[in-house]
Amino acid sequence: MSYKLFTNAVLIDGNGGEPVENVSLLVEGDKIKEIGKKISAPYADELFDCRGNTIMPGLIDAHMHLGLVEIEIVNLARRNAPGLMAAKMFNNLRSALDQGYTYARDMGGADAGFRDAVEQGLAAGPRLKVCGAALAQTGGHGDDRLYSETRPYSEPVLGFRSVLADGAPEVLKAARENIRRGVDFIKVMCGGGCASPSGGPETLQYTLEELKAAAAVADSVNTYVAAHCYSSRSIAQSAEAGIRTIEHANLMSRDTALLVKKKGAFIVPTQITYEIVIEKSRDLVSKFIYDKFIAVCERGYEAIHYAMEAGIPIGGGTDLTGSNTRYASGAVAYQAKAMGPMGAIVAFTKTNAKVLKVDDVTGTLEEGKFADILVVKDNPLDNIELFKDHRHNLLLIMKGGIVHKNILV
Repeated sequence: MSYKLFTNAVLIDGNGGEPVENVSLLVEGDKIKEIGKKISAPYADELFDCRGNTIMPGLIDAHMHLGLVEIEIVNLARRNAPGLMAAKMFNNLRSALDQGYTYARDMGGADAGFRDAVEQGLAAGPRLKVCGAALAQTGGHGDDRLYSETRPYSEPVLGFRSVLADGAPEVLKAARENIRRGVDFIKVMCGGGCASPSGGPETLQYTLEELKAAAAVADSVNTYVAAHCYSSRSIAQSAEAGIRTIEHANLMSRDTALLVKKKGAFIVPTQITYEIVIEKSRDLVSKFIYDKFIAVCERGYEAIHYAMEAGIPIGGGTDLTGSNTRYASGAVAYQAKAMGPMGAIVAFTKTNAKVLKVDDVTGTLEEGKFADILVVKDNPLDNIELFKDHRHNLLLIMKGGIVHKNILV
């Protein structure tokens, strides 16, 4: 058994409490063995002097798309053969770990093989939860056909994957087929989106009966449904159907937030994706898509405030595409605009662990949990913008007791 000792750290444990100075942390194998003011471990194989920098849990991305390998995703699967797509996706997987994410949830694109490749040590990256292909209605978000096309829809092998299912019987069958393929949860498209070639975020897709069918399949195998939603109508209908996690939620009203709280759902905002497109990628997307990003960005921060008022548990995700994935670590900083630095850190650690149903093993720095650890330069509570520069400010990244990066000096 190997032992690793961290000393002289400021501790942010992910629970939301005040930081604690001059803390030591001992890792035994892949778990945290002890946290305290003074730990004597002369037998430690490695010693990491944090020199007053901050030790905190590894980040968790509750809404990522390994398969969105280009910024403009329309026709994505037609431009990338499956082998090339897989190579790009594995590159994105490693990049996520490079940016401090030690656990992640892929929201439609990666099959169970990506999860298994990480678990078996065949690929570098965060541990994964996957949903395979999202369930979408004909003509809805996930149906990539243009209005001028008459071809039948076909599910891509990899990339941005959806399967079309209309009516409760088809939804039941599609959800069951996903379960058969080894997914961890089910995703449904409950409204329009920013990246689709038709429709807008304000729309409602899928009926209550169809959504309940998906929820019933998930419940039968002790898992859950995540719903792509922007409009208040789609959010409310998802909550009524018993859907557990509501993704994006930018156009949620105050009244709808109260319903979401009553039904016990999470929301998972993805503010960084709009901000980065607006800041850095204006010329790389169509005006149609750019205008949709503009329309939902500020409303997303308003929705987070409504969620905080209502007491909804708030996670967070990146949802970035193409070369913009290199900015993923900054998701914490953008969410802090609404939640404050500590609120955003908790969202991307403890709460996201609950979203993924892995809070018993990760998400906070506690004895017995996985040694998923970041050492961050200085104190991110004083400057949350530190997360936007992972190359210089994430000094050490450890996943399950294994050091992935170390530039502590």
